[in-house]
Amino acid sequence: MLLRSSPKHGYMLLQEIERHTEGGWKPSHSAIYKLLNSLEEDGSITSWEEKDGERTRIVYKITDEGEKLLEASEKMYELYMNAFISSLLEAKEDLQGDFITVLLTDKGKELRKYLAPERRYKLLSQLKSYLDVEAVQLDSELDTLKKELDAVKTAAR
Repeated sequence: MLLRSSPKHGYMLLQEIERHTEGGWKPSHSAIYKLLNSLEEDGSITSWEEKDGERTRIVYKITDEGEKLLEASEKMYELYMNAFISSLLEAKEDLQGDFITVLLTDKGKELRKYLAPERRYKLLSQLKSYLDVEAVQLDSELDTLKKELDAVKTAAR
């Protein structure tokens, strides 16, 4: 996926992986080069040498075959995520706290994109209803706290 936009050398790929995973995955140089060699043997990528000053770097590019494999993998991932989220919805008709928290994260927002439109509509409607109820409860709690704080300030005078 990282080679889809442009050819890159190994160190650039390491930097891109760290950036895309927000530092969550920092593969070793040897792990990256083993993977790159394997992908090249499979015909998914191709490589060539380029001079960078005094240094020679190996640059990698995705092949047409690699592009087809990537597209097929993305379709499988989309099907899997749609089935996964749909099964969560069927198991939890009423959304609960932990599930809500996941849906509100950036990852949860990304996962919601993979739902079929009817499922996504149902999920977002449930999410909105849940948040509306929570907002009313928060407003009530804030009003109570404001009154308590005002009473404390008045008593301190």
